[in-house]
Amino acid sequence: MKSFKSPIHRYKQLERPVKAALWYTVSNIIQKGISFLTIPIYIRLLTTVEYGRYSVFMSWKEILLIFVTLNLYCGIFTKAMVQYDNERDSFTSSMLGLSTTTTILFFCLFLISPNFWGKVLEIDRRTILILFLYFITYPSYTFWAVRQRVEYKYEIMIGVIILIAVLIPAISIYLLYTTNLQEIAIIRGYLGVYIGFGSFFYLQILFKGKKFYDKDYWSYALRFNLPLIPHYLSLIVLGLSDRIMIQKMCSNAEAGIYSLAYQVSMLMGIFTGAVNNSLVPWLYQKIKVQDYPSISTVSNQLILVVGVMTFGVILISPEFIKILGTNEYYGAIWIVPAVALGVYFSFCYDLFSSVTFYYDATHLIMLASVGGALLNVVLNFIFIRLFGYIAAGYTTLVSYMVLMILHYVIMKRVCKVNEISPRVFDARFIGFVSIALLILLFVCLYLFRFTIQRYVFIVILLLIGLKNRKFLERIYTVIK
Repeated sequence: MKSFKSPIHRYKQLERPVKAALWYTVSNIIQKGISFLTIPIYIRLLTTVEYGRYSVFMSWKEILLIFVTLNLYCGIFTKAMVQYDNERDSFTSSMLGLSTTTTILFFCLFLISPNFWGKVLEIDRRTILILFLYFITYPSYTFWAVRQRVEYKYEIMIGVIILIAVLIPAISIYLLYTTNLQEIAIIRGYLGVYIGFGSFFYLQILFKGKKFYDKDYWSYALRFNLPLIPHYLSLIVLGLSDRIMIQKMCSNAEAGIYSLAYQVSMLMGIFTGAVNNSLVPWLYQKIKVQDYPSISTVSNQLILVVGVMTFGVILISPEFIKILGTNEYYGAIWIVPAVALGVYFSFCYDLFSSVTFYYDATHLIMLASVGGALLNVVLNFIFIRLFGYIAAGYTTLVSYMVLMILHYVIMKRVCKVNEISPRVFDARFIGFVSIALLILLFVCLYLFRFTIQRYVFIVILLLIGLKNRKFLERIYTVIK
């Protein structure tokens, strides 16, 4: 009985920020996990061509979201919740007013040339109208969610996150079976759920804040976020443009195969996304009080964990592809290792850019991100033509590596300008883990050709782990 009560007792002793971070991580994993489990259902209900069209549309949706809403719920909003801690209601409602205004302006542009947008997005006008309703209401959900994280209010948010995660596939699959809309059914199911929740939070935020327009708030947000639009766009280009380019240069079917590989790789994103959402408010607080040793210690531990998880996903990626996809998708196994490692490098540069964000050096962030995105587009243009869709995974990996290095250099410059310790993060440790993962990537690619040898390798690693549970901790201590 004691062993049962002990963990509960320890949990009750945790500070509320720690509990919040724990539950945000758990709920995010559940959310992404449910989304991940729906992939084999979608794949078996759609052809590779239809799944490719769905994936490409979701890429376009993310790109348009940046322009239409100015990504006001990223960067500036988290920072403002700390800076305007006594004016959160009014600031939130005014940001909702700003995002609504920009969405309406873009909708007017759509009305001028609806046929053009229909051809680009490859969807009907009704779905495009639903998409604009999504653009109006979605920011309200994200504003509410970010504020819950900042204020460590996790109880209601967990329920909302899980409910959304369940409703999206449920409604999408229902529409697939009851209509002949194919991939459009999944798109409408996704948009419809967020419109419903977003509408509720939209009214709630306006009622509490009572401020649709505020000159000072709007000016502050635009000064901060407009220079970051190229940055946000560049990140989307890095993560999603490859599917669009594969569709245009190869086919919808190959875009669908690549998308499955990307989804498997995003298993890492389930963890890293949850960690980043909880880490950034904590990181800002630590920078504010100049507690840099804590930042270095926690970041090293997280990087080690992310590195180990990345290696695990890469090693068993063939099994994931076999379970989730059909024989048509098996070529995706050669893409997963590169994209999964790209997620690791993305996590690293997110850590570095958080420091730069805090000190408002947004123009430097923009330059690094644009450079990484342009590199990715150029490499895709060259190597997809030469080697096919598989090359896109490795061009993405190279681009994320370059982006991480650029953001580290920028962070060091920002630290120097603001006269703070340049050793906020342990570069030597991060470099060691990164090089080790690159070596292991090529080892895994070799083992993919020999199933029995790969299984033996996995068993050996498991035995090492069971025999010495503190193996990874000892490695970490030696490197330190």
